[in-house]
Amino acid sequence: MLNVLTPEFWAKVLWGQHPIPDEFYLCKYSLLPLMSIDLELTDLNIEKSKITSIGWVEGKMFDVDLSSAHYDVVRASGDLKQSPVIHGLCAKDIAKGRHIKQQIDILKAYCQSHVWVFHNATLDMRMLDKMWKLLDLEPVTVTTIDTMLLHVYTMEKTHGFVPSGSVTLGSAREYYGLSAAPEHNSLDDALATLTLLYAQFYQLDKSGHMSLKSLSHTRAIKTFTLGKTKPLIS
Repeated sequence: MLNVLTPEFWAKVLWGQHPIPDEFYLCKYSLLPLMSIDLELTDLNIEKSKITSIGWVEGKMFDVDLSSAHYDVVRASGDLKQSPVIHGLCAKDIAKGRHIKQQIDILKAYCQSHVWVFHNATLDMRMLDKMWKLLDLEPVTVTTIDTMLLHVYTMEKTHGFVPSGSVTLGSAREYYGLSAAPEHNSLDDALATLTLLYAQFYQLDKSGHMSLKSLSHTRAIKTFTLGKTKPLIS
C-alpha cells in the first residue's frame, strides 16, 4: 500500500505518476547515465544575463567519459559585465562564438536520455528555460541532480547548519578531499561538478546500491520542464 505521507503518493495524486521517470528514480546511482553541465553567465539576474560559454561531459559507473567532453564559446554582445575578467573571455572572443541555438540543438538530444548534473541547478536551468522560450522550442522535462543542494544536506545533517561560504564548488570539493580545480571555465567546472557528485555518492553509500529514490529527501533531485518557469517539484 502506498504511504500517503510520501512524496510518491502526492506525485501520483497530483501528476498521475512520479515526476521523475522510473528508469532514473529507481536506478542504482552507479548505473545512472549522467551529463554534467555548466554555463558561464554574465549576470546572476537571469532576465539580464547572457551565456558566454557552455561545457558538458558525460559519466557513468563512477567514470568520466572524456571523449564526450564539449566546450564552446557562445556568441554574445552588449554589456558583458565582469565576465571577461572572471571567465577570461574577451569581447572579441565572445563576438566570434557560436550561436546558442547550435549548442541547444546538440543538448536537446540528451534531455531525456541522461540525468543532468549541476552545481546550482536552479540557476542554470532557469537560463536554459529562457533560451528554450527565446528559440520557441517544444517543452521538455529534464531530471537533474544538484551537487550544491546535496552538499547543503550534508552540512545540515553533519553540523546542524551551513557554514558561510561552504557551498561553492571549490569549498564543496575541498570538504570531500578533492583537489582544487580550475574555476570559471565551463568545461572545467562541469568536470569538477561530476567528480564532486561521485565523491558525494560514495560518502552516502559506498556500495553504490542507493537510488535517486533514496536521495529524494535531500531536495537535490528535481525535474524541470524547459519552457516553463518553475520546477515540477521543489
